[in-house]
Amino acid sequence: MVSKRSRKIAPVALALVVFFSFGVITLPARPLAPAKAGGGQGVSIDRGAAALGQAINRLGVVASVLHTGAHPDDEDSGLLAYLARGRQARTAYLSLTRGDGGQNLIGPELFEALGVIRTEEMMSARRLDGAQQFFSRAFDFGFSKARDEALAKWDREAVLGDMVRVIRTFRPLVIVSQWSGTPSDGHGHHQAAGYLTVEAYKAAADPSRFPEQIASGLRPWKALKLYARDPERRADGAKPAPGILLINTGSYDPLFGRSYYEIAMEGRSMHRSQDQGALQQKGPHYSRLKLLESSVQAEGQERDIFDGIGTGLMAIHASAVAAGMGNETASRLRAALQDAQQAADEAKKNFNPLAPSALSPIIARGLKRIVEAREMIDAASGPEADLYDVKFTLAEKEKDYMAALAGAEGIVIDCIADDDVVTPGQLLRVTLTAYTNPSAKLEAARFSHPEGWEVKAIDQTSADADGRTMTRANYNITVPKDAEPSGPYWLKNPRRGDMFVPGEGRTGIEPNAPFPLVAQVTLTVNGQKVLVNQPVEYRFADKALGEIRRELKVAPAVSVTLSPARLIFPTSANPVTLEVTASLTNNSKDGSRGELSVSGGDGWAVTPPAVAFDLKREGERASHTFKVQVPPSFSARDISVSAEARAGGRGFTSGYQVVSYPHIEPRFIPQSARARVLPVDVKVAPGLKVGFIEGAGDDFPNAVKRLGVDLSLIDPRELATGDLGRYDVIVTGIRVYEVRPDIVAQNARLLEYVRNGGTLIVQYNKNEYAAGDFAPYKLKMNRVPDRVTDERASVRILDPAHPLFNFPNKITDKDFEGWVQERGAYFMAEWDPQFKPLIASNDPGEEPKQGGELIAQYGKGYYIYSPIAWFRQLPEGVPGAYRLVANLISFPKARK
Repeated sequence: MVSKRSRKIAPVALALVVFFSFGVITLPARPLAPAKAGGGQGVSIDRGAAALGQAINRLGVVASVLHTGAHPDDEDSGLLAYLARGRQARTAYLSLTRGDGGQNLIGPELFEALGVIRTEEMMSARRLDGAQQFFSRAFDFGFSKARDEALAKWDREAVLGDMVRVIRTFRPLVIVSQWSGTPSDGHGHHQAAGYLTVEAYKAAADPSRFPEQIASGLRPWKALKLYARDPERRADGAKPAPGILLINTGSYDPLFGRSYYEIAMEGRSMHRSQDQGALQQKGPHYSRLKLLESSVQAEGQERDIFDGIGTGLMAIHASAVAAGMGNETASRLRAALQDAQQAADEAKKNFNPLAPSALSPIIARGLKRIVEAREMIDAASGPEADLYDVKFTLAEKEKDYMAALAGAEGIVIDCIADDDVVTPGQLLRVTLTAYTNPSAKLEAARFSHPEGWEVKAIDQTSADADGRTMTRANYNITVPKDAEPSGPYWLKNPRRGDMFVPGEGRTGIEPNAPFPLVAQVTLTVNGQKVLVNQPVEYRFADKALGEIRRELKVAPAVSVTLSPARLIFPTSANPVTLEVTASLTNNSKDGSRGELSVSGGDGWAVTPPAVAFDLKREGERASHTFKVQVPPSFSARDISVSAEARAGGRGFTSGYQVVSYPHIEPRFIPQSARARVLPVDVKVAPGLKVGFIEGAGDDFPNAVKRLGVDLSLIDPRELATGDLGRYDVIVTGIRVYEVRPDIVAQNARLLEYVRNGGTLIVQYNKNEYAAGDFAPYKLKMNRVPDRVTDERASVRILDPAHPLFNFPNKITDKDFEGWVQERGAYFMAEWDPQFKPLIASNDPGEEPKQGGELIAQYGKGYYIYSPIAWFRQLPEGVPGAYRLVANLISFPKARK
């Protein structure tokens, strides 16, 4: 029992109970998404009267829908918001992948790090549209043109099993596939998602499929309807064809003062890494669904997604009767559910946002009957499996009634830590604060956490003010010395091909690992128990942006990282000196003092051998540069350079990459302090002066600098007024015409630079580039731009004698080996005769595409469009890519 001081009402002690298992987060009395910087992170709109109104509307509803797709951004966001917030259905989106293989509009992260960003973007969107989120273990290996390729690269049965697990876990009445499973879906991942959804819909109901799930406690589930998005993408209300359901997601909701589609587009705009910013358009907007399978009788044209399906509380009774419940128990269950439904209807009718607590007795009465119904089922005879679905639905409704009761009473639980990044062995101070009406009585508090964490209650105080009670309790929590660092759970083990291997205790369908520390508070309101779960957070005041909150994270006392992660350099007959930067971050409250060293291959000289460090403050950082001498003619690509920090008698050889943007929760991606040594047999013309105009973010500038070339970034001012003629060649970053309005405005300056004798290399851009006539001569992309997605696809050099394939490196077929993910994207389909195609490439079974590298003389200079995927090859140290790029930037010298 914790200490307390007296107050006006009867004192309440928060009994401390510590437990170690992670359960479902029952209910946050305030959103899990607190106020963030600049309104980012998909700040939840579930607050105050709007949240209570939604909770009350949900009381008498048992509807549920699962939406499926292949990627983040595939989902019909308007449909999710309409179902979750308009129809109060339990709604979820299942994305087979985390979008790891896509492109990044906002930063340099690719592959797994991009998947972390897009996972968080999904969670930000879900906080707005109100749906839940699931994934499978499939890795997004990049654009695929065929379903068979996707299913061959993925473990087909494993992905299907994940989809079945989601269906059996979420138990939706209706499933809606975003994709049809046919070539009309375009992307092979889309086709695979649509195809597998139909199979998962059937397999989830078959107990002989994936029996290990049944053995672990899940039960088969048969959804009553299966829809797919109508391929006719019309957003208007035109009369649909027979069998097509039209849903107006633009319906206005007075609780929010806007439509579900507007809310959805705010969520859609959280997909910032893939240019999904959208207008929040008012007025009608429609989703069109085609019914594929149904187990219910429907007469004529459907008007509602739940036509023929009972979505009120009495549907629970029907399910119990169908399961064989005895007449006497069924009769008592009917009475309990009727009373609960009556309470739900009465609360909805009497909802007054200015007097919410007046609803508490009504909601409490309904909650009491739901609890009694659940207890009836628990005591009922018969096979447990027969009543599994009834128990599941009643448990969901119990949470809904508790949420509404907490909202009516204005119960708010906050749990704040004195640190956001904790280290193994650290003592953490946590303050739990409960803000309640006096009629809500606090009974107990406990924390869920991983095994080994120790919780000790320190003190408790209570005070009343303006008819509200604030109770505050302080705790000391000790992090175990062997605590595992925080990080995306699906990245803890190496991938197996194109499938993630989740760590122990995770299945792969969860968006993230559970919060490391969650407070659960038990209250009594009108005689009914209410459980409120609140994750422990850290908050701080940004002087410009105000309060910002962060989730609790575990990290090593000293984080050590090494950059660059790949030491790419031209081979040489002489010793080569490489520079690496070892960076330290102190996460210990007591500071860290010790020695930092770097080591390379046997006999390699490192200067300095070691440096001392003394980091006195938590969060303090330091970086030290080391010179590593590589022996002459070194060509092996299996050697690494590593860093180690020694402090307090311990060695630290790992750290983490921080992925942080204003619209998402920052995440740590653990990584070892190791850099691969990747020599490349490449030459570059001497004396080059290269200018680079940054686009959506790629490694081109660093790659060129690794070749020893003098490269400068051209800022907007220099682009507008500077002397561009001082550069031998200018290169634009990827998607520059999409993300840089100043480039669009100053395009004439770039063409003038070429006309006067310069060489301009334009990396890949999307359709707006060709449509905007930015090139000196006409270019055209197909509506669905051409791309070569097989990184092993054959490449044919169309003009072997051209300098671009001969100076200063002789390009051969070998230079197209070892590429990653793809050859390139956004190839041109047509071009003016002034352009000359230089290479042809194609995916298996397709005609050669020649629009993958085009060159044209314009005035005294040359204009080159190169949509080859340099942004993927160069960071990975692909030798042929470096040799080809070296020839591209050396072209001005080849002309002389």
